[in-house]
Amino acid sequence: MPVPVEFTPEFIKAHSPPNEKMYRNLPGFKEPFLSMMTANPWLKPPNYRKPLEWGPPPQYGLSHYWDTTVARKHVYWKDYDLPKATKDIRKIRRDLSEWGYCLIEDGLSKEQYNHMKKRLLEQAEGELAAGIPFRTPQGQYVHGLVNKGDCFVKCIEQNPEGVQAGPLIEQIVDETLGEGWICNSFVANGSDPGGHPQILHQDTNGDFGPFRGHFEAPTLFNTAYILEDTNEENGGTIFVPGSHRILSEAKNGPVGKLPPPINLEAKGGTIVMWDGRLLHGAGANRSNMRRYVCTASSIKPWFRPQEQWLLSVKPDVLATASPKLLHRMGFQAATPHGTVEGFGMGSSGRIGDMSGNLLLFRQALEKGEYRRVTELSPAMPPERLQEEFTIRTGRKLATEAAKLSRSSTSKL
Repeated sequence: MPVPVEFTPEFIKAHSPPNEKMYRNLPGFKEPFLSMMTANPWLKPPNYRKPLEWGPPPQYGLSHYWDTTVARKHVYWKDYDLPKATKDIRKIRRDLSEWGYCLIEDGLSKEQYNHMKKRLLEQAEGELAAGIPFRTPQGQYVHGLVNKGDCFVKCIEQNPEGVQAGPLIEQIVDETLGEGWICNSFVANGSDPGGHPQILHQDTNGDFGPFRGHFEAPTLFNTAYILEDTNEENGGTIFVPGSHRILSEAKNGPVGKLPPPINLEAKGGTIVMWDGRLLHGAGANRSNMRRYVCTASSIKPWFRPQEQWLLSVKPDVLATASPKLLHRMGFQAATPHGTVEGFGMGSSGRIGDMSGNLLLFRQALEKGEYRRVTELSPAMPPERLQEEFTIRTGRKLATEAAKLSRSSTSKL
């Protein structure tokens, strides 16, 4: 029996012109970013294939967002009372409310700071020696920190044994997200000399698509552990102070000129917290040393599916699952969400994209063959460093799929 013509893809496409699609006129599909980019051309991201361009000393009306400096040197911001490192919880609340970020003075004790930094640097070198570093245009990242040292476990718990400011941090996150919040990710972001800056972004936007959720309060909140003195020279995080309020008050409407960005200036051992709605991004490192910061992202507990498909789907369903079914059940990771040990970062999130296909990890787990990347050091035996970590296999498959795709495209 023939399928009714109204159900055919051709008929549906012919009767779905842009002006008839539902909700397409809602401003959230393009705003506030369309008007924001138009009114602030300096927000244009760099071309990652070319060297960074630098201009004259930073001024309001700058040409590139990464070509900036710290607040106390900035011609626009130097007379403003922007956040400074403090232990005063009342000042921290005011800074977060007004500017979207705060600095906790001596959030890590000297011993905690030294231990965390040593463990992270050793891990980064271990992953490099193992041939599985996670590289970005900014530098080497280290994902899945919870598996890579007890000091990182204590950060997620806000245990004072690992983070002396833990109780203060926990109070602020409780107030911001509500009790019961969960950890979204915990990543060490490396900025290498000569690397590119991140695109200025809001962390909450990717979670809501065109609908940016709560305008009055964040749904995502960041806690970052500064592991060396940071400033404009070594790529201190770029913030646009107060942008969390400007963009939220626009409520998906048009946005005009923004205040200029600044680089974070902070001593090692400081803890920086910021609202997920704040425009920010890793800066460009012009020093001769890598800069690391460990960033824990926290979210409201409902930012996850009701059904944990990655655990519950039975093996025979997975054995015959189409790429579309895998995608619908969360087996397709993308940069903002769903990654495993960082696998999926940089993935498009589209159906069938092997660079974010998590089926391999589930299958390895069921066979008892899942090999996580745990504590590594360049001093370990070669056989340990060359172990067939599951993420190594995943990257190989993704690379092979990409080569095959390029080869097929070139023959067309």
